[in-house]
Amino acid sequence: MAPKAQVTAASKRTATPPPKKKEVVPTPRPPEAAAKPAATKAVAPSEEKAPNLKGEWGNIALLCLLYTLQGIPLGLGQVFPLLLKDRGASYTDLGIFSLQSWPFVLKLFWAPLVDSVYIRQMGRRKTWMVPSQIVIGILMLYTASQLDVLLGDSTTTRPSTRTLTGLFLAINFLCATQDIAVDGWALTMLRKENCNYQATCNAAGQTFGYALGFTGFTALEHFKLLSLSGFMSSMGLLFLVVTAIVAILKKEKPLPPEEEPEGIRDAYMQMLRMTGLRPIQLLFVMLFTWKVPFAVCESVAPVKFQEYGIPKEHITYVTSLLMPMYIMIPIVAARWTGGARPLQLAFSVYPLRLATGPLTAILAFYTPASVSPIPWIFYTLLVFVIAAAATTSELMFVSQMAFFAHVSDPALGGTYMTLLNTMGNLGGRWPPTAAFFLVDVLSCESESCWMKMDGFYTVTFLCTIIGLIWLVCTRKMIEDLQSRKLQEWKVAHTA
Repeated sequence: MAPKAQVTAASKRTATPPPKKKEVVPTPRPPEAAAKPAATKAVAPSEEKAPNLKGEWGNIALLCLLYTLQGIPLGLGQVFPLLLKDRGASYTDLGIFSLQSWPFVLKLFWAPLVDSVYIRQMGRRKTWMVPSQIVIGILMLYTASQLDVLLGDSTTTRPSTRTLTGLFLAINFLCATQDIAVDGWALTMLRKENCNYQATCNAAGQTFGYALGFTGFTALEHFKLLSLSGFMSSMGLLFLVVTAIVAILKKEKPLPPEEEPEGIRDAYMQMLRMTGLRPIQLLFVMLFTWKVPFAVCESVAPVKFQEYGIPKEHITYVTSLLMPMYIMIPIVAARWTGGARPLQLAFSVYPLRLATGPLTAILAFYTPASVSPIPWIFYTLLVFVIAAAATTSELMFVSQMAFFAHVSDPALGGTYMTLLNTMGNLGGRWPPTAAFFLVDVLSCESESCWMKMDGFYTVTFLCTIIGLIWLVCTRKMIEDLQSRKLQEWKVAHTA
């Protein structure tokens, strides 16, 4: 139920590896997105310049706009589970729909292709960005025209969950491709001394886009200003208009011969050699398992509260209140993530985040039968638990990103960070998908059941036990990861 599932489901995140001798503050990302590659190369201290945005504000605005477009489908992807549940979808159906965000997890597999193949006359990044955004706009217009059929109603027809999943899967595949292209374009669009602002544009743009797609639509619908089909049609047209303007008016800088991308085979071989490093293997085990205990809290809980009578508009309003906190937390957390042991912060807040799971289940159990008049005590406790989950989740993310930046091999540029971020995103996406399926499997509420039980509480209990076991069993692994020398993280070390 933590907003990470909605705000950060979540889950697409970005981090740009810092140049040598210079630390950067990680910036927040919305949930359902995946973190991004960053190909900044280390430069000699004598070549470093202080950031100077004079003449860059147009580029900053364009990047924020492109990242905003990217966030809109992510926000809409979190609205649909609430709509589907209203129309009788099962938790298994919601588990199927959650697969729509997986392209951001898997984009590592086609990122080298996007980086290496392009039409010179069109530009290295626009070759992929322009077609991707055009098709996204067309798909959103088509989906909007078919919504009445696809969503069905709660009495006569069931939602076409698989068709909706396929449409959003295609949209997010194209968004992930646009994501790769825009990330790379940002590093050449901005002057070298300003490249770190790519992450800031990414955070601000995606957060605003996500809020527009999730909270913005819900508010417009609540006040009967715009229907879902009207909103999606408007966003589809926005994609097409922005793409046309950028394609015609914004030119890419010519690519110098010495910066021509390496071959596709070489890029994939680099990633294969990285996976053979022992520290990378240990880190993958940690990242693949550490978010399992939070799966129910982040994904199933919002739908469960809606099932118990809490309006979806109230859930989105609470989420919106926490947006400013996502911006401030990385700045505050920077003092604890410097140095050689940035993961220590994540390990310190892990117990508190684990506690938000059972607290969420207790709140769900005592959900009032009616929200008229508004149960202020209940909502106060709900905001407190959501804020605790969101804060600890964001602190863990900042800690994770700081560790990635600390151990990444500068000689391999963005490829190294892409691999680490993909590992982190995979660990954040499979537990919610599994949780939706398990809640249905472990639920039995019919008269034929020898013991009635709600799978939501069963899975919450199991996740809490898994979290306690994880804390005990991985303490030495985390100490080992943080105590290894940087040389052990380099591919050259295996030679």
